[in-house]
Amino acid sequence: MSPSSRKKVLVKRSLALRLALVVTAGVLLAGCAPAASDTPVAPAADAPSPAASVDDQAFAPTVVSPEDLDGKDATVKIGTSLVLAVPDGTEAEWTGSTADVAIADFSPGGPSEGSVFRPGFLPHEIGQTAATLTGPDGKTLRFTLSVIAP
Repeated sequence: MSPSSRKKVLVKRSLALRLALVVTAGVLLAGCAPAASDTPVAPAADAPSPAASVDDQAFAPTVVSPEDLDGKDATVKIGTSLVLAVPDGTEAEWTGSTADVAIADFSPGGPSEGSVFRPGFLPHEIGQTAATLTGPDGKTLRFTLSVIAP
């Protein structure tokens, strides 16, 4: 076999090998593509969005100093909480109540599972209720708690 014919055979084999690799890769990739029956029935405009809705988002709590509540109206949104900024170390010494626990109720503070939580009020439904808060010194603060929509 002459060198030129040998070269032609090698070129043909090389092309055949490349073609085989391309065909194999194409078959493998085609196996990864979804079949026509896997396409969604709903048009893209009707498909659910991956973004969170307003209802799924968490809202920040309302943080207030107890002294700022006395005789006033505090407002808190459903889905949040009214957190009391009390001095460190006194979290468990605060007590509170509401006239209507269906609207909001007191959540005591203190240590729990290695963390320290501040006391506060948890809203349950839209409305207004009278609330009281008693500090470690025995002084009772009275205020109105208004629960509003988010």
